[in-house]
Amino acid sequence: MVPETDSWYDTISTVHRSLGEIQKLPHQVLEIKSHDGLKLKGIYYPNQSDKTMIYVHGYTSHAERESAFPGLFYLSQGFNVLILYLRAHALSEGRYISFGALEPFDVMRWVDKVNQMTPDGKILIHGLSMGGGIVLNLSNKEMKGVKCLVSDAPSTSVEPIFDNVAKDMFKKNSDKIAFYGKERFKKEFDCNLDACDSLKIVADSKYPILLSAGSNEHMEEICDEIKKTNPKDTEIVILPGCNHGNGMYKQTALYQGKIKEFAEKYI
Repeated sequence: MVPETDSWYDTISTVHRSLGEIQKLPHQVLEIKSHDGLKLKGIYYPNQSDKTMIYVHGYTSHAERESAFPGLFYLSQGFNVLILYLRAHALSEGRYISFGALEPFDVMRWVDKVNQMTPDGKILIHGLSMGGGIVLNLSNKEMKGVKCLVSDAPSTSVEPIFDNVAKDMFKKNSDKIAFYGKERFKKEFDCNLDACDSLKIVADSKYPILLSAGSNEHMEEICDEIKKTNPKDTEIVILPGCNHGNGMYKQTALYQGKIKEFAEKYI
């Protein structure tokens, strides 16, 4: 735990408290197999409902910890909650994270799983950070039962991730290291970086999208660009005074109210 003087103290305290609360509720571990043979797992909280929220976590995140607080909110709104462990994270198999190249196809298989459990049900997919980017990369896919998407502080392209990580980790030759990383990425996942460009994908979106970000992230321009690319049924909420990933905690009433209003339009 961080000290009480830390600006993240309240958020982290809420995360741990929420994790303890949600884990006391009835739940089960579900499993699917990816198209390339990985066993992927998720935690399912049933709520005797025909509507389900699928939560897609961020880069290297502990899925249950990240999703506990929003998960409790969705449960209170009458949703079943399915918390995914993405490939190469914790309970799920996999050696590599693909930043949205392969994960959308994994999520689509989870959508199929939900449809098996709740035929003719309604599905909302909510993602944060890398998970938010994965949600945007799903937006042009045909998915039975999916009614709308919530994308919180999404990453929108793979290329800047390599550039930024290389700069952070290496003082010299970061450009060369980023270049070789991108080339390895293309070879490993058999795709071009453009295939993971959310700004291009959302142009063909089949679903209403709620975009959110903290004001301290300065993502207004990106959100506006996504909305211009796909103006139909795209909504934006900028959360005052919030940083990356803590909008649900610092602006709880505003953000949860917006999600509730958005979900009620389509579910």
